[in-house]
Amino acid sequence: MLKLCVPAMALCALALPAQAAESPWDPHPQKGDVIVSMPCNAKMVFVKVYTSAGTERIRDQNFNAGLRDSPSPFAQNPNSAFIQGAFEDKQGFYYLMGKYEVSVRQYQSLQGQDKCPAGEPSKKDQLPVTSISWFDAMEAARNYSNYLQKAKDNPAQGAAKAFARLPTDAEWEFAARGGLKVSRSEFEGQLPPMEGELRDYAWYQGPQSANGRLQLPGRLKPNPLGLYDMLGNAQEMVLDPFRATRTGRLHGQAGGMTVRGGGFLTPKDQLTTALRTEKPLFSAQGELKAKDLGFRLVLGTVVAGSSAEVKNLNEEIAKLGTSDTTGSAEGKANANTVDSVSELIKKNKAAMDQVLKQKDSLEKNNELLQKNNADLTESLEKLKEQMVSANAERDEMRDVAVVANLRLGGFLCKTMTDEQTAVSYLEKNSEALKKRCDENAGSCKVYENLKKNLEGHTKALSLLATYYGDTLSEAWHTYDFKLFEQALKPSKTAVSNTNLGDFIDVYYGHLKGFKKQGTDTDKNRKLWIKQCHALVE
Repeated sequence: MLKLCVPAMALCALALPAQAAESPWDPHPQKGDVIVSMPCNAKMVFVKVYTSAGTERIRDQNFNAGLRDSPSPFAQNPNSAFIQGAFEDKQGFYYLMGKYEVSVRQYQSLQGQDKCPAGEPSKKDQLPVTSISWFDAMEAARNYSNYLQKAKDNPAQGAAKAFARLPTDAEWEFAARGGLKVSRSEFEGQLPPMEGELRDYAWYQGPQSANGRLQLPGRLKPNPLGLYDMLGNAQEMVLDPFRATRTGRLHGQAGGMTVRGGGFLTPKDQLTTALRTEKPLFSAQGELKAKDLGFRLVLGTVVAGSSAEVKNLNEEIAKLGTSDTTGSAEGKANANTVDSVSELIKKNKAAMDQVLKQKDSLEKNNELLQKNNADLTESLEKLKEQMVSANAERDEMRDVAVVANLRLGGFLCKTMTDEQTAVSYLEKNSEALKKRCDENAGSCKVYENLKKNLEGHTKALSLLATYYGDTLSEAWHTYDFKLFEQALKPSKTAVSNTNLGDFIDVYYGHLKGFKKQGTDTDKNRKLWIKQCHALVE
């Protein structure tokens, strides 16, 4: 996944092979880790977090931050966020996020070359550094950035060298949710996909988890991107000042520091990827510090490191309103409309310039004004026709897409039902065959075949439920629900001689209640399967 050097993009970010054994700074080496040196012979490991697969930097990634039905809408209401990585390789744009929270030893190495810690790091040195202020974290990032400017293994994008900083609020949440490694419905869940319990991934308050103590980094499972302790252990400070979340966007007032992810003193039921709190920068004792407050670093660069990049970005921005990047008829119609408006503006400006130049002849001016007015009226009429035609074509394509979505949802609902029927049948016979196998070894082969068959159908059912959730999410976020109300009957017309219409109705019901459903992904999948399967019970 990670490339050492992409000459065409002038990118040379060090992507060292995984270490043979764990080290104090990387307890879980993985292929593709981006390992960067630090002062005092220390190291820091980063993970590439991809944001888009395109080639145009200006086309950033939009995602839905926050959480529906949050217990703290002030801080966690759904809002639209945008993100783009500073670096680029053949897979797209990405940013470099610290694989682990910054440790005590790493923090000590950023206090100056004359303050390098002596000896091998102890277990205490490997703990995440806490009880530091936001300003302390910023100073550490500053010191690391100064070091990186002379480091030979410092990643770069073109001529722009990387610098260290705290992650932005959007970068933190995008990475915590799993980024592009997860499906849309999984991304918008309370927690990223997990195999096992939350305690296998996060240290939180309670005797079955952290038990009131900060823990060593990387001792639990990582999130889908390979990042450790994004939830729990040390709460993590980010770069942005805190802003409240209005529905759909962040509020305009900037406040104290933004803290993400919860820590070892956070109750289990509060841990979600949307967990976001405000803490003051100062207390009565001075700069605020807390025993569960730490940070991790991100490597970034300037947006444009050369005049050529500035020129390229300007050209990309100029194309946004005129080029048809989707290849759709709607995009082409809109592009033609914009071109017509641009041409109209040019003609009108040219005509007015002529009017101003010919001050000596009022009669000629009037003629020019009349002619320009006639041309303008004619152009506007043509423009109106183009816009009406484009809108009609857009609406037609949209209606077709909505009908197709309803039919796809119904088909997936029916297919999940078929798989659930197979799973139930195999589970029912599994116990009897297991008993026969225990009594007679000769019948064990039949049991083993059944067990493999059961595993295959169970996996297929899980994949279908994920796809079903993604289809619901995409539809709900893309179209107004009234369109589905209008399309429900047409969507069932062509399948009236089958029972697919019943499954379309179930999918329509799930779509109707999508906004109010919970954000527990596993619970939602089980409910969808159960309600689809109820049609054949």
